[in-house]
Parts: sequence; structure tokens; C-alpha cells
Amino acid sequence: MSEFKKDVYVRVKDGKGNEFVCPLDALKNLSEASDAELDNCVDDGTVGRYASNINILEKDE
Repeated sequence: MSEFKKDVYVRVKDGKGNEFVCPLDALKNLSEASDAELDNCVDDGTVGRYASNINILEKDE
């Protein structure tokens, strides 16, 4: 299961409402990421260029 988590990313927001894409295993809370957790994330705008190479789990899945 941990191998699965390393390859799965989720969209989260920081306290200011900025969107990021983070590895699932780097987060404690899927609705909002802390500053420390964001060190493992990439802002949503940057990810857009590479989205086809990233497995992003949508919240309704």
C-alpha cells in the first residue's frame, strides 16, 4: 500500500487558499496543508504543464 501512496497525489489548499498538488503520504489533513507539509508539494500552476504524467486522486474518488 505504501508504494501506491507514493505515486498518488492530491490537490490541497494552504491557509491562504492557494492550491497545491501533494503526495498523498505527505499529508495529515487532505483539506488543508500546513507550511511544513507544503515543502513536499508543488503549486497547482506548475503542475498543469505535467499533469498527464501525475496520478492525481480527485476528492470524489
